[in-house]
Amino acid sequence: MRVLITEDNGELAEFIQEALALEGYLSDIARSGGELKLYLNESSYAAIILDLGLPDIDGIEVLKNLRRIGNMVPVLILTARGGVQDRIKGLDHGADDYLIKPFAIDELIARLRALLRRPNELSNTVLTAGNVNIDIIAKSVTVNGNNVILGKTEVAIVEYFMWNLGLTVSKESLEDMVYQDGYTLTDNALQVAVHRVRKKLTEAGATPVISTIRGVGYLFK
Repeated sequence: MRVLITEDNGELAEFIQEALALEGYLSDIARSGGELKLYLNESSYAAIILDLGLPDIDGIEVLKNLRRIGNMVPVLILTARGGVQDRIKGLDHGADDYLIKPFAIDELIARLRALLRRPNELSNTVLTAGNVNIDIIAKSVTVNGNNVILGKTEVAIVEYFMWNLGLTVSKESLEDMVYQDGYTLTDNALQVAVHRVRKKLTEAGATPVISTIRGVGYLFK
């Protein structure tokens, strides 16, 4: 799963990112509200860690804008504003949790895990990359709003690429996520499946493309 850390303190943001990586989470860092918007336009996230004291826009306004457009991604506010009214304001405007600085990194990770355990209907179920969308509940893929007919394995490949947008994924990790235990794979089964997905997305006009990184795996960007 991928998390968006929105924090203008670069040292703190990198500390959180390293801690999340140890727990198996992928993450990106946005250092302003403007950067957050750019990231959300390019990708989708399982959760957002949101600092309120951003340099260009108040974090509460960022939160209000997200909820106004219907983006229900879980948001954990991380801020030095510890007053009762500050907490009430954040929660009333759509935050899912509120953690006050200074904080224990173990508590931050525990709260994040709790948010991600919530039923999918409470969070954003559509992942976006460029003009490609996938509904992870309905298991449907669209390009420019038009349905792309994909098999079960092909949908699983797209979903894994979407969660790892812009990152090189190994053949082994992709196989582990896409194929169930006990499934007998031929030598080129994954290669053939990825080729079919690439062909269908390209024909549909998808802007992100699947690139083969020889000797390593694949890159969806």
